[in-house]
Amino acid sequence: MSRSLRLVAFGVLCALGGADASAAGAASGGAWDLLRAHYYASREFGEVDEGFMHVEAPMSTPDPAATPVSLHFGDAARGKIKELRLFIDNNPSPVVATLDIGAGQPITEIDFRVRVDRATAVRAVAETTDGKLEMRSAWVRAEGGCSAPPAGSGEGKVGDVRFRSADDGRSLQVGIRHPNYSGFQIDPKTGDPIPPHYVSHVKLTAGGKPLVEIESGISISENPTFRIVSDAPIATPVTLEASDSKDAHFSATWDGAATRAVAATGTR
Repeated sequence: MSRSLRLVAFGVLCALGGADASAAGAASGGAWDLLRAHYYASREFGEVDEGFMHVEAPMSTPDPAATPVSLHFGDAARGKIKELRLFIDNNPSPVVATLDIGAGQPITEIDFRVRVDRATAVRAVAETTDGKLEMRSAWVRAEGGCSAPPAGSGEGKVGDVRFRSADDGRSLQVGIRHPNYSGFQIDPKTGDPIPPHYVSHVKLTAGGKPLVEIESGISISENPTFRIVSDAPIATPVTLEASDSKDAHFSATWDGAATRAVAATGTR
């Protein structure tokens, strides 16, 4: 998303920020109108078939700073989605992530943990290999996810990577230790604003072929974690290459030798 559009979208949300809960839908619609015009102009969306794709998220999140969001893909969608964008309409930076899915990869589900700043629609817009657009959404009630103080828990250093595979090899969770500061948080010790610092790019390859590539921003939670589920066992080795907004680079490889949590020190 361009800096100018982020400022426009943020301005709309600030103007509507005093509205009560009954106006939340209107606020979401205003932000979405800007985003839709920028990314998709007058292109039409398919919005009906939940069997093709659907978004799963809690209606009322217990943790606005780490809200689970799952994208599910049906038989007709597997291997046929070229690009997907995830939006949280009423977040200060509404574009959560842009995903390029490897050609022919039979992915059935992708899971995230995200920050949700206020009541909002969470939308997934997929472009299929034949150039069509499909959009699905869910409604989430939340407050303050983007300004919640950092947890700062756990051991390890920035850039450490953890892989966790299911016993059957058909799902893989990848976590990156990183503060992913949003730019809206306050340091609880000093009272000063914490500048934004977030993972901006993640590339995963499986068996030497592209699995998924993700451009992300401040709406992804601290210590970004992605879970990918496939119709078939995910090929190994799995290699992660990532970079952040300060141009630090991290990489790690998992050879499939263990199915449980495996830590790999990210190299810069």
